[in-house]
Amino acid sequence: MLAAILVGSVSLTGVMPGAGEPVRVADTTFEVIATIKVAEAPHGMCFSPDGRLVYVACAGGDRIAVIDAVTHVLLGELAAGQVPLDLMLAPASGGPALLATQFRSETLLRVPLAGGDPTVHATLKPGPSLFSPPTTRGRRYLVCEEADIVFEITPDGTAGRSWPTADTPYPADVTRDGILVFVPARNASVVTVIDTLNNRHVTDVPVGKLPEGGAMTADDVSYVVACSGDNELKYINTASFEVTHTVTKGVGPGPFAVTMTRDGRFGIVNNAGGNTVSILDVEARSIAGSLTVGEMPIVVRAHPDGGHIYVASEGNHTVSVIRVAHMPPGSKSMAKTEVVVLGMIHSGHRTSERYGLDVLRRLVRAIDPDSICTEIPPNRFDKAAAEFRETGAIAEQRVKVFPEYVDVIFPLTREMDFEIIPTAGWTAQMNVYRRATLDRISKDPDRASQWTEHEAAMAAMDEAIKAMDGEDNPRVIHTVSYDSVIRRGLSGPYNTYFNDDLADGGWDNINAKHYALIARHLDAVRSRGQRVLITFGAAHKGWFLRKLRRRNDVTLLEVAPFLDAIERP
Repeated sequence: MLAAILVGSVSLTGVMPGAGEPVRVADTTFEVIATIKVAEAPHGMCFSPDGRLVYVACAGGDRIAVIDAVTHVLLGELAAGQVPLDLMLAPASGGPALLATQFRSETLLRVPLAGGDPTVHATLKPGPSLFSPPTTRGRRYLVCEEADIVFEITPDGTAGRSWPTADTPYPADVTRDGILVFVPARNASVVTVIDTLNNRHVTDVPVGKLPEGGAMTADDVSYVVACSGDNELKYINTASFEVTHTVTKGVGPGPFAVTMTRDGRFGIVNNAGGNTVSILDVEARSIAGSLTVGEMPIVVRAHPDGGHIYVASEGNHTVSVIRVAHMPPGSKSMAKTEVVVLGMIHSGHRTSERYGLDVLRRLVRAIDPDSICTEIPPNRFDKAAAEFRETGAIAEQRVKVFPEYVDVIFPLTREMDFEIIPTAGWTAQMNVYRRATLDRISKDPDRASQWTEHEAAMAAMDEAIKAMDGEDNPRVIHTVSYDSVIRRGLSGPYNTYFNDDLADGGWDNINAKHYALIARHLDAVRSRGQRVLITFGAAHKGWFLRKLRRRNDVTLLEVAPFLDAIERP
């Protein structure tokens, strides 16, 4: 069917040879394996659902090039309106199609893959350019450069909410939860930050000259923006919205954007002022090497297979294919990871005799973990760690409220050898939204019965915990009975009625965000025979344990034997 719907044929062009020497970084090799000639001024790209086809918006030729992702052969072209700058897959309803931005108008066109003329799908504002990557909720964000505005594009391709930006917005990127949108404003030399959950402009972060594109790190700790006027990359912390690091050495001329590899270890920086892409080692915050591609590389997209990167070069009308190869891992131990889940009582540790800070300190020593998963948001950890190194105290606003970290975990790093892993899904934006939403629900007469039922369930939970002597008794807190009481309270009316209302702040939703970060760490240390300690508020403990029991690579250790050990004379 494909051959019948494309304009042109494989005789349009062949595959040009790859260029330059590979770049090797640790166990990963980057190599240009093909360069394909396409119509004028290729820009944005997207992939068919099975990954077999690559669609390329050729803005100068008003066409969409269709490339075979296996053979790297140009199969043909589709008509795509006027100055198509980017593409995304259209909703399935109405048949297979693409949505193409029309940079010289205000519209999104629907381009059917089964033949027929393109039609207007949505009307925006002047200068729609490139889409952000999709979020976990399927939303994307599209800037209109000439109108200083960013639109939210829903999963069905509808243009939803919009927010003003600073002067001349360039392509946005967004945290995985879809809450924070970062928009480089080229002519203002700032990055505009939008909070979609609370529907507000957060700030404009001053950066270098001519910021034109950037990307979130895989842990959502930083947004890395390319400033072409200074040939620099800037790391912006997603909690403080401050520039924390600048990368200059090794960055090529006119860095236009950053695209992350699927594993998040590397960023591909397209240097639009030349003919190279730079390989950014994200954690090391340094350039590891560069590859030669086409002239004026303008858009980079990662293939969903994680093994290929596509680079559209506007200057010589080519698409380069970079293979990302990982060396096979060596033999590994099959030892399971030992996991201990300690329920925290937060400020109660400062006043309790049975579960005070000294008890907690001795427990951690007895458990002797290789790493500790903490209720610290990843984007707040670096600041807290730096404060502790420099002054021995922690002032970071979120971390300082937890005495288990300020008074126990961080100080114990001076005498023990473990790694602190920040694994909290909490964000300030989520917290503001949750409080406002709960306040609204509590005053809504139409939901009065739900609120009454919720309050009764929470009161019953508190009374049950008191009756079992579980407020600050670590032996009770670390029992199935305690977890059952918590589940009846928080997984009852609160979760049933309000989880969806509260978005990321709902009980199931926030636990899922926490656990995803914990699971990521457990995946990273799989089969190494390590011991991992998890320290979250006691109410979260049962939720995590139910998830952990489903893993076949961990052994859950009871807390009682460690309590016995610290109580022996």
